[in-house]
Parts: sequence; structure tokens; C-alpha cells
Amino acid sequence: MRVIAGTARSINLITPKGFDTRPTTDKYKETLFNCLQSYVGNCVFVDLFAGSGAIGIEALSRGAAKAYFCDNSKEAINCIKENLSKTKLADKAVVYKEDVSFFVKNRIKEIPDIIFLDPPFKLHLEKDIIPLLVSTDLIGEETVSASESKKVDLKDIPTWVIDPVDGTTNFVHGFPFVCICVGLCVNKKPVLGVVYNPILEEFYWGIEGKGSFMNDRKLPLIKNTPIKSIQKSLFITEYGYFLGKEKLDIKVGNAKSMLSIPVHGIRSLGSCALDMCQVARGGADFYFEIGIHTWDVAAATLIIRESGGAVVGYSRPAGIDENILIVDEAYDLNQRKVLCIRSTKEGKEMQSKLLEEVRKNLKEFE
Repeated sequence: MRVIAGTARSINLITPKGFDTRPTTDKYKETLFNCLQSYVGNCVFVDLFAGSGAIGIEALSRGAAKAYFCDNSKEAINCIKENLSKTKLADKAVVYKEDVSFFVKNRIKEIPDIIFLDPPFKLHLEKDIIPLLVSTDLIGEETVSASESKKVDLKDIPTWVIDPVDGTTNFVHGFPFVCICVGLCVNKKPVLGVVYNPILEEFYWGIEGKGSFMNDRKLPLIKNTPIKSIQKSLFITEYGYFLGKEKLDIKVGNAKSMLSIPVHGIRSLGSCALDMCQVARGGADFYFEIGIHTWDVAAATLIIRESGGAVVGYSRPAGIDENILIVDEAYDLNQRKVLCIRSTKEGKEMQSKLLEEVRKNLKEFE
């Protein structure tokens, strides 16, 4: 592992031994700082659960004025200090060995510009830490599963919607379509989305009004080729886990209905978010699925929209003005149904016409 850019460029860093720390790959780090670069210069950076300190050191190398590092592991702290010495950046760093919650509450004496948070997987520490940093809510598969109601409560306040592993079965079998999903919603609408496949090192991201990208390439990668008809279109769908015979028959029936048109083909990658990112990049024309969750679609919905595509439900929302185009319909992230179309040069009218045709072949269940 090395420093990617800046004053300490190409200097190799050491990492703590064992499996308690997951070193950040150079590709991920490069992509992350491509996104952050315009904000890093002269900033105050905080690296929580810092491990080797690679992220904070990268920020300092690229011009951050100051960086705080916090980790509760003695070995991690020793690595951070040695890496700071190797990169000659120790004079800009403050290093703490202590519990991250205590650090956030008691140590930061100035308002940081950027906070990087990478807690140990499946300990759910982010649920306790994030509210200490900003006035936001947090929704994820684990937090909902642990709640009494088992229901998603998406509020109007800024809310992080996180799926730490989308494509769990793929991960177990070594099938390389696995991702981490992070979405930020405001007023129940996604304004920021990140979908990262660490195996293929594909980092999809988007910001409302700023476009969406794969690594540093603007989406769509295949530029606005026409969708001539659904018969000549490539679809993606998923079948998911067993929900009972009646629901399974509907899911399989929807695929059979599309194949009977016939469409050009149907694919299944095993990850809702990566399926949607295939639509955003232009690799597939449509994606449909029923039975998905808020954390599956929140981040990728923003990424598709910023690429020029559209995300809607299986049917027109009740009470909506009939003159509103399908692509302009409000999409409820909690509805557990999703239908997507990629960007086309013909624009919204053609997208809406094609979506209407697809909807005629899809059945629903609650």
C-alpha cells in the first residue's frame, strides 16, 4: 500500500497485522480522492478507525492543513506514527489511541471539513458514531433487522441509507458482483449515492445536480444510443430468496412475460445496486425487480438519475396528474418495487413510452 499523490507520493505504508484491519486498496483510495480533491486543500481531516492511517495521510499529502487520527488498537497507532514519520507529515497530525465515541465527544476542538469513517464490519458502530457527528439518521439492513417493527422509517431529515454487502450470496460463492452501498437522502429523496464493487474495483458515485461517474469516467459510458423498442432491449432482473410459491410465481411470471414478447435477453447479476449501475452505465436498457429494500436502491437511484436514466415503480402512483410523464413520477424508496431505464438521446417522451409498455407486462405483490 502506498501514497497515491502529493508530497509523499509513492511512499510505501505499513499496515497492522492480522484480519482486524482492512487496508484500503490503492484503486479505491485513488477514486475516493478524485471525488474529494477539490475539498482537501487546507482542510481539517478526521480519520476514524484509522488503521494504518492511509486515508488521513493521503489527505495530508494532497494538501490538508491538519489531520486527526483515532484508533483503539495499540498496533494501529504504532503503524500510524511510523507511517507519518516515513512520509514526513507528523507535524500536521494529531494521533489518539482511544474509543472513537469518546474521541468524537471530547477531542475535536475545531470543526472538521472532512470526516472519514470506516468501522469494523458487522459491529454496527456507525449507528452510534454518525449521530455524534451530524444531525442525521441512519438506515441499513442490520439496523432495521434489529428494530422491533422491522420496518424502514425514512424521515425528511438527512438520512444515510447503507447496505454494507449487497450480493451476499455472490460473496459467499466468490461470484464477483458484490458491492457496498451508501446513499444520503434529504426529504426522503436521494441526493448522493455511492456503490463500490471492491472485487472489480468499480466505484460508482453521483451527486444531485453534478452527474454520476464510474471511477473518474462520466456516466453513461455508452453514450445515449437509441432504444428502438423493448423487443431489441436487454433487461436485468433478480429472483431473490424464496418468498413463498405465490410470490415466486409472480417474479418468474414477470420474466416469462418479458421473454414472451420477446425481448432481446434477460440477465441476472445477483446484486440490485450493481444491476442498476449497469443501467446507469448503458450496459443494459432496463432493470425491474419486486421485493427489494430501501437500502438496495437508494444510492443507485441517484446514480441512474444523474446519468440521464429514470427510476419508477411498477404502476402509476395514485392521484398523480395524468399529464406528468412516467419518468417524472415521484419514486417512493420504500415501495419494494423498482423499474429503471437508461439514458436515451430521444429523451423523456420516448423513455416514458417504453416504460409504459414494460409496465403492461409486470404484475405486483405487496
